[in-house]
Amino acid sequence: MAQKTVRCPHCGQTFSVPETVPVAVCPYCGTAIWLGTGEVFREHFMYPVRHEYNSAYKLAIGVASRQYEAPERLEIDASPTAGLLHFVPLYLYRVRVRAECPGNPEAGLEESWENRLATSSPPKGLPESYVFPSRGRQFFEPKILERGKYYQPDIDPKSLISEVSSKASIKALREAFNWCEKPKIVNETVWQGIVHYPFWEIRYSYMGEEYYALVDAAGGRVVYLEYPIGSTKRATLVMAAAGIMGISALLGALVGSSLDAPLAGLAGGVIGSVPGSAVYLRSGVKRRGIYRLVG
Repeated sequence: MAQKTVRCPHCGQTFSVPETVPVAVCPYCGTAIWLGTGEVFREHFMYPVRHEYNSAYKLAIGVASRQYEAPERLEIDASPTAGLLHFVPLYLYRVRVRAECPGNPEAGLEESWENRLATSSPPKGLPESYVFPSRGRQFFEPKILERGKYYQPDIDPKSLISEVSSKASIKALREAFNWCEKPKIVNETVWQGIVHYPFWEIRYSYMGEEYYALVDAAGGRVVYLEYPIGSTKRATLVMAAAGIMGISALLGALVGSSLDAPLAGLAGGVIGSVPGSAVYLRSGVKRRGIYRLVG
């Protein structure tokens, strides 16, 4: 992506940002700047780090140890190796959608605050659909720039307004249909500011292998996690796959024998067992499992 150089009007430092974005954040002092006019943009917030590295590691290893395939002594034998704070940019929107009917300009009205990812390259494991809290933010403090990896926004905030307000539009229309047949939608949603949100990248080792986790440093949720699959569990899963295939083959042969076609029944039983046994076999062959936060 093409870059351009920006000089911060507050501290005088220069830095590079993508050419396509309308706003940049100075990585030296935290000042947000409109690139078109050079005007300082004051609505810049952050979420505080409520879970430090040790706490984030314990959360991650706790979730890893509860996975079915994980080794029984994972919490005891695993050890932390590295950690990095990621400060990920969000755009903050004040959503206000009206559905008008004749004589009733607010037949349907929906208002809320919404956050959306403002970077196209978030940390590994962070889904685009991750639900961020709408409360708890505070004004940005430049000192966080010294604590970890800081991301510049690289998405046009105006391009997300339709997505951000879509649910509100549907709700407003449903309400307005009680008043008239053809309500008119008026979208007054505005981009309100930038919010930086913290995530811990956690690295830990087990039996000489390194694993990765991503933990919400403000809310404490384990978003993404790699964990080892124990050798005993792998063997059990492979045996389960073999058992399914064997039983299916036997049942198929018995059915085939009753029809004077034992080999055809045997083959049919084996083929029919493939979907069920494949699930266990894939897990038994893998040495590394993946956990992803759902919802």
